[in-house]
Amino acid sequence: MGFGASADSGKDRDLPATLRVLKLKQQESNLPYRDSAGEFRMLADFARRRGQEITWLEADTPEALYTRLRRGDADLVAAELPPEADAAPGLVRSQSMGEFRYEAFGRKPLEVRDPRGLAGLRVALNEASPLRPYFDRLRAEVGLVPVLLPSGTPRETLLAGVASGHFDAAIIAARGNERALAAHLPIKKLFDFSAPLPVVWTFNAEARPLRDALDRYMQRSHAAVLATQPAYGDLPRIRNRGTLRAITRIDAPNYFVRNGRPAGFEYEMVELFARAQGLKVEYLVADSDQQMLTWLKSGAGDLITTRVRSADVAADRGLVQARSYFHSASVLVGRAGSELHSLEALAGKRVAVFGNTVEHRALSELVARGIAVQPVVIGPGTPPAALAERIENWSVDVAIVDAHLIADLRSLHPLLVAGMSVPISYNYAWTLRSQNAELKRAADGFVRAQFGTDTYQVLANRYFDEPRFAYINSLARLSPYDHLVRRYAEAYNFDWRLIVAQMYFESQFNPGARSSGGALGLMQLTRDTARAMGVGNPFDPDAGIRGGVRYLDELRAHFEDSLPPRERTWFAIAAYNAGLTRVDLARQRAKAAGLDPTRWFGNVETMMGRDFNQRAVGPYRQAIDYVRAIRSLYNTYNRQQESLTAGVDARALSPRG
Repeated sequence: MGFGASADSGKDRDLPATLRVLKLKQQESNLPYRDSAGEFRMLADFARRRGQEITWLEADTPEALYTRLRRGDADLVAAELPPEADAAPGLVRSQSMGEFRYEAFGRKPLEVRDPRGLAGLRVALNEASPLRPYFDRLRAEVGLVPVLLPSGTPRETLLAGVASGHFDAAIIAARGNERALAAHLPIKKLFDFSAPLPVVWTFNAEARPLRDALDRYMQRSHAAVLATQPAYGDLPRIRNRGTLRAITRIDAPNYFVRNGRPAGFEYEMVELFARAQGLKVEYLVADSDQQMLTWLKSGAGDLITTRVRSADVAADRGLVQARSYFHSASVLVGRAGSELHSLEALAGKRVAVFGNTVEHRALSELVARGIAVQPVVIGPGTPPAALAERIENWSVDVAIVDAHLIADLRSLHPLLVAGMSVPISYNYAWTLRSQNAELKRAADGFVRAQFGTDTYQVLANRYFDEPRFAYINSLARLSPYDHLVRRYAEAYNFDWRLIVAQMYFESQFNPGARSSGGALGLMQLTRDTARAMGVGNPFDPDAGIRGGVRYLDELRAHFEDSLPPRERTWFAIAAYNAGLTRVDLARQRAKAAGLDPTRWFGNVETMMGRDFNQRAVGPYRQAIDYVRAIRSLYNTYNRQQESLTAGVDARALSPRG
């Protein structure tokens, strides 16, 4: 994730040189209520920032996890342990990252209110469930008939088995906002098999310093873990929601950050489309093509706005692409006399690409085809002229670059020559779910109308014919006030990039900003709030930033410690915009409506200032847009930091390597 310097940065002598993380095999299938991918990313980033290596270990069952932790094989377990571990001495746990509970489901005619009512029934359970030891005892006590499904069996399979009569009931685990999990099946929730349980990491007591360090890190960085909410509606529902969720990747010159602001050809095209539809845009920035496709199919976003392989879309009947809105090619470039007209001639050559680009992906495809190239991945923030120099001084033999860079490269280094285009199928076309026909018609109509317009030509020239506009700059500097933000963000335990994202939407980095409501300065403090925070002059950048971060910290402290750190942060940011009273009321309404009052996105936000299913207006709508916009930019800052280090840090970000 690449969060900034902090009190937790650098190697700590109290921490092991290697962070050993123990997880369950097939954890994302076996424990779907956990955000395992996000947890793994946090742990990897924590280790990297502390100068540690990270080793991922696995066990088949929760019992084996418990045994290996007590034996000292690992520093922590990032999964649930069996119930007996709750009372075991010598274990410590992290702060909670959320809650889940075990629930019993059965066919609708069945009336069972507690575990003893399962006597004589066939009850299904995933054999990797932490409940299995308790389940075995329950079988002996009440005589239920266990049906153990193999490790990795999805929850939906257990529920479908109940609906089809293969067994009478099933025990699954779910988060609080997954109450509609079985709504489409002829089954019902029978009873809560457990009270709410915290999602935690578990450590041996001697690893308490590690636990404390991870808790501090989580308080600061949990909000950077993107928790997506599924929504599958077509354009009318998107309009009712007011926000278009665009899934993308960092990819200069199409979507990137320059001087703290989003930029890029794709970015500006999506913004034009959204404005034409009366929508705001939230960007969900993924770290791989596979993640983008998964997010789209799971309803986390409405469309993919960056380039993905046309072959991947064509192979999936649930996906479709809109009209192409631009064309580019990936071309071989090398020294005069180089063999640049055959891919096979690249064997043994040092072939360079900019990291996290379609050329990077094309190079991976060449390797997968068996062409024995020596890949050289260059940070995407590297100026093209530096790449040309590496070719001319023989540091690399060939590069694969976007065709629009060729003229710029040759103007600086006229001895370079261009060769063949590399055959890849990454088209400039938005990817959608096939069922969203109205959104596709709108996208096609927009693209058709844009071709040939002055606006389209200006954007194309800006990002492809004037390459200086398309360089990713280092995230070492986002705003003119980063040094102040870093100081006060660290003092109050916030990620400084989150504060910069908030500051951008408050004032556009203008220290003299004034709102119509009387808010002042970089962090838009009212006179009353400024006085309460000890700020004499809100227009002074130092005082204004200090007061804004202190105020955000006081808002965060209002919310109960049992909330996940991520949610406390989003509630605080919502309250910064709309006030604590409105946020507290929305949480009450969410609980009454059967939503999760401990989660902002997809839950509490939907109850801001409205009765159920009525559109939010005024300051309530503004607060919803405000939080989503900050999350979008913050997510972009973090993903661009990862992009800038592409090919530099080869250590695995997750157990999948």
